[in-house]
Amino acid sequence: MSAVRLLVPQGELQRWHLALRTKLEAAGARVEIAGAPGPAMPLGLRLCEDLESLLYGARGGGLCAKITEGAPQVALAARDAIPLDLTGADTPALGALAPLYDGAPGAAARDAALLDGRMPRLSIARVRDDGFEILADGLPANERPWSLRAGREAIAARILTLAPTALRQIRNGELRAPARFVAGRGPAGFAVGALAGRVKARLARLTAHEGHWRVGWRPLDGAGVLERQSWGEGAWTWLADDRRRYYADPFPFEHEGRLYLFCEEYPYATGKAVISVAAVDGAGRIETPRIVLEADCHLSYPLVFRHAGEIWMMPESSSGDRLDLYRAERFPDRWTLDRTLIEGLAISDATPFEADGRWWMTATVTEDGGSSWDCLSLFAAPDPLGPWTRCGDAPVLVDASCARPAGLVQSIGGALWRPAQDCVGGYGAGLALCRIDHVSAEAFRQTVAMRLRPPPGAPPDGVHTLNLGGGFEFIDAVGPQQKGGI
Repeated sequence: MSAVRLLVPQGELQRWHLALRTKLEAAGARVEIAGAPGPAMPLGLRLCEDLESLLYGARGGGLCAKITEGAPQVALAARDAIPLDLTGADTPALGALAPLYDGAPGAAARDAALLDGRMPRLSIARVRDDGFEILADGLPANERPWSLRAGREAIAARILTLAPTALRQIRNGELRAPARFVAGRGPAGFAVGALAGRVKARLARLTAHEGHWRVGWRPLDGAGVLERQSWGEGAWTWLADDRRRYYADPFPFEHEGRLYLFCEEYPYATGKAVISVAAVDGAGRIETPRIVLEADCHLSYPLVFRHAGEIWMMPESSSGDRLDLYRAERFPDRWTLDRTLIEGLAISDATPFEADGRWWMTATVTEDGGSSWDCLSLFAAPDPLGPWTRCGDAPVLVDASCARPAGLVQSIGGALWRPAQDCVGGYGAGLALCRIDHVSAEAFRQTVAMRLRPPPGAPPDGVHTLNLGGGFEFIDAVGPQQKGGI
């Protein structure tokens, strides 16, 4: 990586442009920022922006915030600087690098997807005579699909993540996977006449709000969901709550002949989750959960395991930018902080597993100010108690449809399987059942074998945890309360 010229829309320098320059410079490149003509924004898109500002208020400080002081210029000695076209043009110049959105260049292609309430597949590609050579790509997440501004910022964050990888491929002349090719360099097909309908749909989304999660369970009858690759026929029982809190992230754990269910408890009054536990009897009756762990930050995903004669809990504490490990001082209701495994990273849903005599851990990490849904990182350790080391300096997977962990890794038929969250339709909208094909310090590969939405009779809007233990399997689901009491 030697010299890069960032082409940005004239008079539209934004915070993420400067952040990208800093990131590329840290990777060893010399970088200049140059203004270039960008496409005019259609009136309908401007209306969407104005309506969003009216309803939510103008927000400053985001990645797409404008910089008014002008673009600092850096003189380049090399004449062969690689252009990275960020102007939003739908016809980037031959030889340049440019973002593609569902295989098409240009801001119109990006915004067309966002107005439909979905994220486009993002690629960084090199423009060839007859198409685009894909150098790096992924599927970003958008935690606020009703917001055009949030979608643009989520995409900007993932350009920050993927652009250094693309440039590294060019510099090293070695691709982590064979380059793919997208034929055709014509402008994206953007139906300006359909903007009115898209704006109407966007207004309907502006009233969306987070749903109410429920924990469900049923007896394990032979193969579980992950092994069967389907929900099967058994009915689920749902944990009662007083509607002043929700329960989610169920993790069962057996101890001295009894089964205990650990879960996230989120009281609406405090807005900060804690970890609770409930005993489960042989008939599948679960007592009311009671709080067993609180911290200075939101806690969830209470993964409990036994190791070296002790019982440990590794809950998510991403809002504290750390991953803590607790030891059971008196199981199941007294826990003491034993150590901080990882500091300085917003780690979500850390899930350790053993393979080939070594311990590995998958987790999503909030990269470059983006979402916690789409960037999967891999960590390695000689022991589940650490020390844990991140594998590489970039995510091993950028894909909102199958990155974020959704429960314990299971060994089935000699292969390792992991449930993952499919967040394409929103946070925890569904499950992706993934076979781990390869794991090493250099690479992680998986195959998505099946995708599942909530099972029949469950709250219908999402499902994002799948675990089994003690003869039962457990899920959580989100949505309005259904008939029959669930």
